Amino acid sequence: MSQFRLWLRRVLPLSLRQAVSQMRRRMRDARNGVRLSAVHSDANLNAWVLQAELRQPIMAGVLFANKLANLRHGAQCVNRAQIAPGETWSFWRYVNKPSARNGFVPGRNLVNGQLVGQVGGGLCQLSSLIYHLGLLAGLNVVERHPHSIDIYHEHERFTPLGADATVVWGAKDLRLMNPHDVEVILECVVQEHFLVGRAYARSKLPDYDVSFVRKQLDARHAIVDTLVNARQHTQTSYRQEQGMGLQRS
Repeated sequence: MSQFRLWLRRVLPLSLRQAVSQMRRRMRDARNGVRLSAVHSDANLNAWVLQAELRQPIMAGVLFANKLANLRHGAQCVNRAQIAPGETWSFWRYVNKPSARNGFVPGRNLVNGQLVGQVGGGLCQLSSLIYHLGLLAGLNVVERHPHSIDIYHEHERFTPLGADATVVWGAKDLRLMNPHDVEVILECVVQEHFLVGRAYARSKLPDYDVSFVRKQLDARHAIVDTLVNARQHTQTSYRQEQGMGLQRS
């Protein structure tokens, strides 16, 4: 990072930096002719084909009630998103800015290598579930940002290491493109303490086998190969910091 950008990070409020970044992203999308999905479907899903389903526990912890609230609201925002052939689905296009005004509350977020309380904290579980769901539905991953730090002990994991996708308003999005010749609908709901995601297609899609193969390099570093139908899709590196606690302001 240049000295000028480091200086900007120090003097400009985070909200302003994110607003500028989001504006530049929208301008870039318009210039490149990116077609972002913006449709919520009211289709009868009993008439569609269930392509994939994931069910993840929402683990208890610090700010658990707030995480549950953020996941409920985020799931409502993306639920029944319909992606036409050739269209791109964007997490932030549906969820919008994670602010109190938009219905979000402070939750636990990993920021600059530390766990802090931040409005919208916990939404990364939703984006991670949708990333995994997209792989199972054969969607093309246009943009995905993994966490660089793995904070979970094995008994705390709600998803395999390597199946994560972090999102940061204005800076990091999750984007999936529909390469199929039929529409795809993403269903996301919170049922008690579980986050449930399903991908439906108007007609049967090919099957996609997804696996996450982990290799421990040393006590604090691991890499994960994501395989789709036994072919390497992505490799992700992690620094492991299990047991990290929330930083109090």
